[in-house]
Amino acid sequence: MGLNLAINFEISNNCIKLIGDWDYKSSPKKLFELKKAIKKLPSITLDITQLEKLDYAVAIIIYNESLDKNLEIKGENKSIKAMFELLADSDVDIGKKPTKRSSGIFYDIGKNIFEATQSAISFFNFFGEFVYKFLYTILHPSKIRLKELSNHCKDSGINAVFIVCLTAFLIGIVLVYIGSDMLANFGANIMIVEIMGMITLREIGPLIATIVLAGRSASSFTAQIGVMKITEEIDAMKTMSFDPFIFLVIPRVMAMIIITPLVIFLADMCSILGQMIVSNYYMGVDFASYLDRFKSLVEIRHFQVGMIKAPFFGATIALVGCLRGLQVKGSTESIGEMTTISVVNAIFWVIVLDAIFAIFFIQVGL
Repeated sequence: MGLNLAINFEISNNCIKLIGDWDYKSSPKKLFELKKAIKKLPSITLDITQLEKLDYAVAIIIYNESLDKNLEIKGENKSIKAMFELLADSDVDIGKKPTKRSSGIFYDIGKNIFEATQSAISFFNFFGEFVYKFLYTILHPSKIRLKELSNHCKDSGINAVFIVCLTAFLIGIVLVYIGSDMLANFGANIMIVEIMGMITLREIGPLIATIVLAGRSASSFTAQIGVMKITEEIDAMKTMSFDPFIFLVIPRVMAMIIITPLVIFLADMCSILGQMIVSNYYMGVDFASYLDRFKSLVEIRHFQVGMIKAPFFGATIALVGCLRGLQVKGSTESIGEMTTISVVNAIFWVIVLDAIFAIFFIQVGL
């Protein structure tokens, strides 16, 4: 039989000469003709001198079809010869399928501890690099990318003002309704002004604003940087001697540090406005009386506490979003996974940070 260009092998006596590429992409017809040719021969000499590529999938087919025949390999390709030597090894069961490893409670605990340790190590590496690059940028103001900084302030803060203020406004209404009903049982519903004013400025306003920002900005940062990583833009930046940290991470963190106090301030005002409206129509406390009582009983230190926390909340949101974005692997599925993780992590760490600040401010009497 002469050369068959459609199936890329030829037979001469008991010799089968493979030509070109033979791998898992080979057509079923091509593999079927090869198996049929092997079955017809009493013994086989496999000529691999013109064989360019062979993978284990085709090697296993050839080996299985020639189990009851004498198979010899003709050629100098050591890697292909090693394939057939491995298949002929009696200690190797090529038909064995890997069994799924059973996981018990100790395995799960160990796995979770290992993953948590690796996550902590990667975070501290990232945070250490951020501190160094942030100080470097501050000491070299020419490195600050003002255009990108203003764009991130607009995208992450200004564009989020409406939803943040609406959420804070509705939360303020709900809290005054509930609080006034509870205080009415003691005949002290007028005290809702100072109680809600203090809670809003210290906790409710900052938390509501940053939780909304975390869901909005952390996911955005992760998706943006993740797409850049998949499309190899970050690798291209490194090739051109541009530091991705200074170009991608620093502007986002600085923007969140700058814009978060403003967003929290507006959230405070909208929440207090909602409380004033409910107090006026539900409790009969007009706006002027509400503001007079608010100014006289709610100390400025409560507002200061909320503003002190704001830059730290903004930095946390940005750091988590950028970290998860840089951890994206080479698939779009990884972007979705890391985006979800970044939102959850950002909200969690904002709440943890708020609890730490609450304990600290109580201890120092602020």
